[in-house]
Amino acid sequence: MHLHIPPLLLAFLLLCLAGAFFPSSAASAGDGSVLYSTDFSTADGWITNSKDRFYPDVGGGRYHYLLEGGTGGYAAYALPQKVNGQFVLEFDVTPMKTDDGSTFRFGIGTEKKDSQRGPLLMTELANKKDGRLFYLKTVSKENSLNQIGSSQSTGSPGATVRFEDNTTYHVKMTYYAADNRASIVVQQQGSPDVIFTASAPVSGKMEDLTYLYTTAIGDGTSGPQAEGYIDNIKLTLPASQAAVNPAGTTSVQTTGETPAPASTKVAAKPTEEPTKVFTPGPTRTPYPLPPTPAATPTQKSGFGFMTLLPALTAGAVLAIRRYR
Repeated sequence: MHLHIPPLLLAFLLLCLAGAFFPSSAASAGDGSVLYSTDFSTADGWITNSKDRFYPDVGGGRYHYLLEGGTGGYAAYALPQKVNGQFVLEFDVTPMKTDDGSTFRFGIGTEKKDSQRGPLLMTELANKKDGRLFYLKTVSKENSLNQIGSSQSTGSPGATVRFEDNTTYHVKMTYYAADNRASIVVQQQGSPDVIFTASAPVSGKMEDLTYLYTTAIGDGTSGPQAEGYIDNIKLTLPASQAAVNPAGTTSVQTTGETPAPASTKVAAKPTEEPTKVFTPGPTRTPYPLPPTPAATPTQKSGFGFMTLLPALTAGAVLAIRRYR
């Protein structure tokens, strides 16, 4: 008996087989996994040693900061796992008052919450001798410092960009582990235009990052104050880094613990100071998040052959019965 299968039915069966053996690449595409995000509708998990300086603005859905050197004040969040490898950290900042000589800083580091001791990646809005500038700062685990600001005198290859109080900025920092560098992209809220972007090298290891924080630890200049709000924080990891052993998670520090205030009279040992190895980035091109790694045997990317086997068998049986 000769079995005849119509061309359309044959084409359909071949398409099903092709879909089983060559799953769609869209199934494995993605921008990574969000490890932490908050819009401060609640401030769960945030700790501080100075509740009158750092606190959630419940009505405004944001978090207040008041940074002053010599106070040792901080607000921090313990991450659910250690960050090792590339990541993207985004946040909004609205400086309300930035005195001459003061600095706002926010970034990712360790339980030390020190603005000068690595490893850390940090954004600063500083009002110093060069004026009101944005800075990208990297300090490696070996305490090698690299820093670039938003003026030519501080390493920027482009025109000088200054921040203003009572203005909200969106900041995006990206760390590229494979290239040993970090980048910063700054936009003014409500505008798609990038007002400042630059990159800085990381001279050493950037690993075992466990805390997000804004801090005055490491700043010994008492008097000048930087006050404002942070909001819309998001930390994104590549999908391959998001799945880790729970044993690597961090513990939450007790809110009531207060580190000793930073002293302006005690100098650190020369061997402990960060070694400046400043090398400004060659371009001002924002870097995209590196592509998500390809699916592994433990990842599901589309339908497998076994999933479609019942449907293919039923289709074949119907075809045989109909065209005998």
